Amino acid sequence: MINLRQYDESLFEFVLEANNMNKPKVGAVDKKKLQSLIDQTNYCKVAFYNDTPGGFLLCLPEKISYDSKNYEWVSERYKNFIYIDRIAVIKDFQNKKLGTALYSDLVNYSKKEQYDIILCEVLIFPPNHGSIRFHKRFDFVECGSQFTEGGTKQVQFFYKDI
Repeated sequence: MINLRQYDESLFEFVLEANNMNKPKVGAVDKKKLQSLIDQTNYCKVAFYNDTPGGFLLCLPEKISYDSKNYEWVSERYKNFIYIDRIAVIKDFQNKKLGTALYSDLVNYSKKEQYDIILCEVLIFPPNHGSIRFHKRFDFVECGSQFTEGGTKQVQFFYKDI
């Protein structure tokens, strides 16, 4: 059974570990960077499967101070958005619908908060095929791409109208 819980400080180590277990699909963070993201988040939930934490989703609003080329790209092009900064599901909990539960909840939250659009990016070099398929199943549409980290990575941006 899946249960979503609002992030609280007791879940910090889980979120840090889950995030870094999923690199390079998710950008690595240290404690300081993760705390900075959490301090600015407007949506951060942890998905539990049979009372065990298995994944999380952390989103950011527009108009925050965030040193991220991808967030900057989104901010220059869109208004009234919520930005999926990172989602991670631990390997043992993948294919158990935790990501689906988190995204469904985010869509409901975004409607309630009257956002116009949900935005995110997915690695396409090196490719993250599973994430691309997942976002397309959720009716996300491609809206641009850019190279980052000195050309060693390329991301595809996606949006979903609310």
